Amino acid sequence: MPRLALPPSPALRLSALCAATFAGIGIYMPFFPIWLEERGIAPGAIGVIVAIPLVVRIVATAPLVSLTERGLEARILLMLAQVILAFLYLSLLGLDGAIAIGLVVALVAIAQAPLTPTVDLLITDAVRVNPDLDYGRIRLWGSLAFLACNVGAGYLLTRTSADAAVIALIVLSLIAAAVSWAAPARALDPAQQDASGKPGAVRLPSGLKWMIAGGAILQASHATLYGFGSIEWRAQGIPESLIGWLWAIGVIAEVALFWLIGRGVGRGGSSSRLLLLAAGAAVIRFAGLALAPGLAATFALQILHGLTFGATLLGVMAALTRYAPPGTRGKAQGLLGASVALATASGMVLSGLAYPALGAATYWLMVPVALAGGVCALRGAALLR
Repeated sequence: MPRLALPPSPALRLSALCAATFAGIGIYMPFFPIWLEERGIAPGAIGVIVAIPLVVRIVATAPLVSLTERGLEARILLMLAQVILAFLYLSLLGLDGAIAIGLVVALVAIAQAPLTPTVDLLITDAVRVNPDLDYGRIRLWGSLAFLACNVGAGYLLTRTSADAAVIALIVLSLIAAAVSWAAPARALDPAQQDASGKPGAVRLPSGLKWMIAGGAILQASHATLYGFGSIEWRAQGIPESLIGWLWAIGVIAEVALFWLIGRGVGRGGSSSRLLLLAAGAAVIRFAGLALAPGLAATFALQILHGLTFGATLLGVMAALTRYAPPGTRGKAQGLLGASVALATASGMVLSGLAYPALGAATYWLMVPVALAGGVCALRGAALLR
């Protein structure tokens, strides 16, 4: 299969890879449950099917991403995963029944598991080697593509059936496969090349594991928002059109942070400070949302997504880039992906149990979660010193 002809700029090709990867996620996350509902799947079964990917990623992410330390080229792993996704999405169009669909969704989750951590692996290795590259300004294209597909698919589904979302996923997966094939090869420094082919010979520092745990827990503090944010805002009388903008303003803030300070990844940026900043912002954000403060204040709190999500991502990527020894960076990215899945699944379960009784006050449960993430970051920073 010939390489897709793109300009040689690694920044351009990595930016395209981010956009192509996150475009599909931007349709799958918000609109796949709607497709399930149109297929006549009962609400309880939809809840189970939607939860399957989180459970699968806990188990599948680390082993799949670690293949990049065992001789499988990262861009090949991405290409294969996207081709498999296209065939699995195609098979969904011919299926009915919760069990059959649930089995295919489990396979979809396996194929999805290595996507984000492998893309981050390619970018972080590239910025370590090439001083002209900026992690944040590459990664922000993933966020913009995610947002564009959120909005675009929403308009599409007002005019056609939910099958259109699955067809769009097929097309986007094939595009992403081609872009993955055209992505630059993983940029290995000499130390990484010497360590390749020796999986298990080098261990991750315990301090880095604490930083990964801190990042995963901070991401999990968003569980109530991700699971029940739109439901709660609608209960507060906020119209759906403005709910869409409440989500959009958070992504815009995230992109702005990536643009402004993302260059610190791979350049000695302070991972612990970023994670502590994220923890403080999460305490303010979720304590504020717990008070159901009204539309204007909710918009202001949503701008903090730039810190609660964006600073967390930049902080943990800075830690992985700086402290993961050669030959372990794929393992570290896989461990992060699995940890985020486990922590977020736990947060979703907790929120689901509490929300019927607590409503907006469920956000209070996320405050100690955010604090725990900050404590882990402090512990990791102390050990890494």
